[in-house]
Amino acid sequence: MPEKDTDSKLDAIASHLDSLHKRFDAMEGDRKADKARMDAMDEWKSKCDADEKTRADKMRADAEAKEKDDKEKADKAKADAEAKEKDDKEKADKAKADAEAKEKADAAAAAAAATAGHSDFAKQIAELQARIPAVLSNEDKGKFAAAQMRFDAAYQAWGEQAPHALHGETLSDYRVRLASKMKVHSKAYKDSNLAAIAAADETAFSNIEGMIINDSVSASTSNVTHGAPLVARTKVDPLTNHRVTTFHGDPSVWMAEFAGGHTMFGKLNLPQQRNNTH
Repeated sequence: MPEKDTDSKLDAIASHLDSLHKRFDAMEGDRKADKARMDAMDEWKSKCDADEKTRADKMRADAEAKEKDDKEKADKAKADAEAKEKDDKEKADKAKADAEAKEKADAAAAAAAATAGHSDFAKQIAELQARIPAVLSNEDKGKFAAAQMRFDAAYQAWGEQAPHALHGETLSDYRVRLASKMKVHSKAYKDSNLAAIAAADETAFSNIEGMIINDSVSASTSNVTHGAPLVARTKVDPLTNHRVTTFHGDPSVWMAEFAGGHTMFGKLNLPQQRNNTH
């Protein structure tokens, strides 16, 4: 009987332990299920966070791309506007220049038409006007005045004055014109093409110009022959602006009248003076 009670107790204890094990197993199952749920929730949260971050990154990238695109469009619009403004200005400047050129050409054509019968001269004037400014600077005026003053010595030696520059005439052409008239008095350069020399070598022309002036002045006093009549030549002193007249020729021509002797034309017979006695 006692053994039977003992077995019953042991069975009860075993049954109780088995029940505990089952409960522990159930609890462990619940714990694992909870952990699985928590892991699933964490994974879902991580996925949501990742998706949110992806969306945020995409929105930020889209915003930056739009901002960059808007800036590029604004820069391009600004550049296009500036280019158009520059192009419009260039067109306006060209139109203005063309209008001024046409006005100048029309004025030249009108001047040429007004001088019918002198077409060649009018053409030369129009060409000269096109080659130099209508109004000379003070520096250019000084150069023209200096050229005229240099040649004035040569021209005055022959009783003339160096001419003024023509309207529209270049300084080089003016100097060539002044020298061309005086070169006949220079043995070395009387047959030279001064225009070609001036165009090819300005320094060489300047040297020739000086020699022509010197030769002209020298020739004005060295070609006096015996019996040549006196010729009056008037010069203007560049410092005092006074006119000085000199005479060139054979002095014996005018002195013969007072010499009472022979001349190259014969002997002068002068009336004898009467002696007055008192």
